[in-house]
Amino acid sequence: MGLDQVEVLFSLKSLQKHVALQQFPAEFGGSSSFSLSSWLCFRSRLEQLTIQCDDVIKLLQKTVNILQNTPLPAGAEEAEVLLSRYQTMMRSVLEDSRLVQLQQEGGASLSRLRREEGGVGVALEVVSALYEQVDELLHRLVTLSNARTQELNFILYFKGLEAGFAEVSSWLQDVGEAALKTLNEADDSLELLNKKQGDFREFHTAAYDRCRQGEELLSRLDPWGHMTSADLRVYEVKVHSFWAQLQDFSQRVNTTGQNLERSLELYSFLDQASGWASEGMRHLAAVSMEDCTLPDKCQSVIGCLEELRLQHPLIPEQRFQEMRAAARELRGERGLRQWSFAWSKCQETKKMFDRKMEAALRTRQQLRKSQSFDCPPAPEAPPIGPCTRALSEPRRSGNTGVFIRGLEVSSSEAANRTLCPRAAGPAPRSPGTPGTTRGPETDPRPRGSKLRHVVEEMVTTEREYVRSLRYIIHHYFPEMDRSDLPQDLRGKRSVVFGNLEKLLDFHSQFFLRELEACWRHPLRVPHCFIRHKDQFSLYALYSKNKPKSDALLHHGNSFFRRKQVELGDKMDLSSYLLKPVQRMSKYALLLTDLIKEVGVAQEAELATLHAATNMVKFHLRHGNDLLAMDAIRDCDVNLKEQGQLIRQDEFTVWTGRRKCQRHIFLFEELVLFSKPKKMEGGLDVFIYKHSFKTADVGLTESAGDDGLRFEIWFRRRTSRNQTFILQATTSEVKHAWTTGIARILWTQATRNKEIRLKEMVSMGVGNKPFLDIQPSDAAISDRAVHYIMKSRGARTRASIAVSVFDHSNPFNGGVVTSDLSASGASSSGLLGPLNLHMYSQNLSPSPAAEGSFITSCVEEEEQETSSQPSMTTESSGSSSRCRSGSTGSDSGCVSSHMPEEQSHAPNLPSNSQKAVLGISPSTIV
Repeated sequence: MGLDQVEVLFSLKSLQKHVALQQFPAEFGGSSSFSLSSWLCFRSRLEQLTIQCDDVIKLLQKTVNILQNTPLPAGAEEAEVLLSRYQTMMRSVLEDSRLVQLQQEGGASLSRLRREEGGVGVALEVVSALYEQVDELLHRLVTLSNARTQELNFILYFKGLEAGFAEVSSWLQDVGEAALKTLNEADDSLELLNKKQGDFREFHTAAYDRCRQGEELLSRLDPWGHMTSADLRVYEVKVHSFWAQLQDFSQRVNTTGQNLERSLELYSFLDQASGWASEGMRHLAAVSMEDCTLPDKCQSVIGCLEELRLQHPLIPEQRFQEMRAAARELRGERGLRQWSFAWSKCQETKKMFDRKMEAALRTRQQLRKSQSFDCPPAPEAPPIGPCTRALSEPRRSGNTGVFIRGLEVSSSEAANRTLCPRAAGPAPRSPGTPGTTRGPETDPRPRGSKLRHVVEEMVTTEREYVRSLRYIIHHYFPEMDRSDLPQDLRGKRSVVFGNLEKLLDFHSQFFLRELEACWRHPLRVPHCFIRHKDQFSLYALYSKNKPKSDALLHHGNSFFRRKQVELGDKMDLSSYLLKPVQRMSKYALLLTDLIKEVGVAQEAELATLHAATNMVKFHLRHGNDLLAMDAIRDCDVNLKEQGQLIRQDEFTVWTGRRKCQRHIFLFEELVLFSKPKKMEGGLDVFIYKHSFKTADVGLTESAGDDGLRFEIWFRRRTSRNQTFILQATTSEVKHAWTTGIARILWTQATRNKEIRLKEMVSMGVGNKPFLDIQPSDAAISDRAVHYIMKSRGARTRASIAVSVFDHSNPFNGGVVTSDLSASGASSSGLLGPLNLHMYSQNLSPSPAAEGSFITSCVEEEEQETSSQPSMTTESSGSSSRCRSGSTGSDSGCVSSHMPEEQSHAPNLPSNSQKAVLGISPSTIV
């Protein structure tokens, strides 16, 4: 244990070694003065400030510890309670009297103590440190409290959004994943893929809405993005997981849509390739190897095969390889097997074509070698009849006309005679193959004629049109795969561009080549249009989609504008997408120019041109018709089962004394009445009112004196108001409607005639159920055939009269017109649904008959006889009757006057273009 050391000082000098002289009191020679009372007061204030700081430090430290050690709650209710408790606690701390007093007086007290320091500097430094600690703790407490309050508010806000997250996530897992699984299942037919694409469009709309909802929920969390507290890690994981789920699902939806489009392209190609092979085989079957080796037929075979190659160009090998890669990627081994099957069929057709062409060329070469220079060569034989006809006709689908067995026999015999070396004169040329029976050398038109200039313009603009379509696909299609594509445009390639790829395939692979081949033969141009009338329906679908495309382009205008600037193009994407619509209008103008240059004497060519022009105008109008059809509301009829929409217009309708405005739609199987209604945004919708089957329709072509009214009536209505008088806006609209309804009625009459004949045969009516007209020199196209069916009683009969030249030309549908000169203005023509007693022979290819390409024209008569039925073409004058008691579903009414010339059909000249054939019900039709 150490002892304290004590030093005794004996002088002031030794004291100065330990204490400064200034601190000596005056008695010892120093300058320091000391007041005990002042020192006690100073020390009292110092101790009081120290205690006050210690108390406040303890209060603040306790509150900080509470905030730090209390975990964040998991539920919204606990968070709300804790937030309220924190607020109460912070209010209590900040309002504490010690803290308030220290904040108000502490700084001033500390400054005064520093001025009055009386040798206690160490104690003053201690209290200054305590005061600074109070300030730091208070700042720390406020910061921590604000952070905790924000965290609790975030928890409460997130709980409000969590229900939305759960709803979207649940839909993605339960509905979205199941739909994607179904849509990603492999289908092996084009029909199923088309249906699946329709399902995908509906699903994509719903998925897009859900993804937009999820993105909106995530965007509402953006203001909280600066929060990085470890306590909120669980919520950060939830948000990131939801974002990842949303992105993954959106990407897979887009991938599914792209795969569906590629699968559709693949199976469309396979279908096209199989169709090409089948059509080629069908045409090649008409050319036998024997014909290829016969000297007098080889030239015709070569011409026929060249025409086949022109009309059915070979599918490029590069295209096959592209589709092979797509088949492997999309369908694996199964897709490759399907591709191989289509490829092998095409190769088989190509080999057969090459074999027959090689044989025909070899025969022609041998013939030229064997020909003597002293004898002029024999005139070139016309093309083979069956092949030429097969090439000139479009691919038949459904009931496209009435075909009479006797005519088929006669045509075959005529075709065989044209190939016979003994034929004295040329065979009549079919309207379906203009220019095939004579070479370009015999064309009477000059080479520089206006016709050729029109075709030259058509070909030149067609090439430019194809280049424009390629330009769109090459430059703008890849933009839809960019990562910065606007959300509104994602997955909407088929909506933005419509069926542009199909249009390009059709024009580049088929139509342009055929137009180029018509450069020297202008009158072949309309046949190119009619051959591809089914493909031209693509334009109606394109026009129907155009408003949706325009709406999307309005949202993505700035996005595509960047690409336009990058390309340095003066035209924007909207202008390019307008080109298909403009192209159809251009076709109509150019075909009209051709019509103006064709003489009236060239009746077949003129009729074909009219049919092509009407076809183009129909599809140009049909897109708007389809849009109007989609605007029908509250309709309880399945419109997809009512046949093609022929036309739609607005009429003033009288029913009895009632007058109203109705928008009427004419389908092949239905007449639909609707009420037009304006909606917000200027859109029109049509409220369904009622509809009637066209099988129940009767027609009066003119009602009233203004020339704008016609009458339709319905046999099977039980109410009093059975008749509707329709007033059109113009005479052209009225004429188009009466013509269209009349054509539908004639078509139904023909179909029901065939059904009746089959029923009669199946019931054993008549002694000879079939009549085969054998080929002979007296062909039925040159005379009227009279046949008396033996041992039959009197019965109602119907005969079908068909122009033989109309029969040979499936593209030139006639136009039903009525002779109005012999009837009054109030009722000039009545067409019942099925029993059509009279029909005028005035079949003019009027431009107003815009639907003439839909079906071939068929003429029908209904006659009441009291004796045995005969196969004459004579008419018994005029008739006007309505037999409501007729049996079967094909009864109707007609009131018209037959021209005088029609009653003398047997006296027609043998070479007349309008020779009429009457066939009794026992003949196969």
